[in-house]
Amino acid sequence: MTKTTKSVFYFLFLSVIASALGSARSPKNSPAQNPSSQSAQTSAANLMPGAKVDPSGVMFFSNDLVSQSFAKGVPIYNGNSERNYHVQIYHRDKTGEVEIHTKDTDIFYVLEGSATFATGGTMLAGKNTAPDELRGPSMNGGEARLISKGDVVIIPANVAHWFKEIQSPITYFVVKVR
Repeated sequence: MTKTTKSVFYFLFLSVIASALGSARSPKNSPAQNPSSQSAQTSAANLMPGAKVDPSGVMFFSNDLVSQSFAKGVPIYNGNSERNYHVQIYHRDKTGEVEIHTKDTDIFYVLEGSATFATGGTMLAGKNTAPDELRGPSMNGGEARLISKGDVVIIPANVAHWFKEIQSPITYFVVKVR
């Protein structure tokens, strides 16, 4: 990853997280009034093993942990009921199903590889697979675009999206915001 790409990525990542944290807080649970409220809400089950959480709720993920997450495709932070975001890393070497998240906006940052990514359109034969999640085998219509290293895609809630074709294995960083 080039220095410019890293700078853009970190700026985007920090902006999204700051926005998500700001919208999730209310005066009654701000750190100034209750410094332990955020750390109490952060469950070890939601964090990648080895992550550090300080008493104020700040989470730290070392380069080694992030590299492991990239290699394994496991979430860095899988959220909890008190936070409105999740941080995940995925790796794909084959296509997937069409997805619709009825409450979550997905923000993708492509780290490596390329794929034909389709958005919009109508999901065919969709089924509920989890609360607020639908999946189906394909979709009609929409817009297909080639995405590759350095691209950012923001998919609002209720928009069908699909990795239709994988040109080269793709690794991407995802922030899900509710």
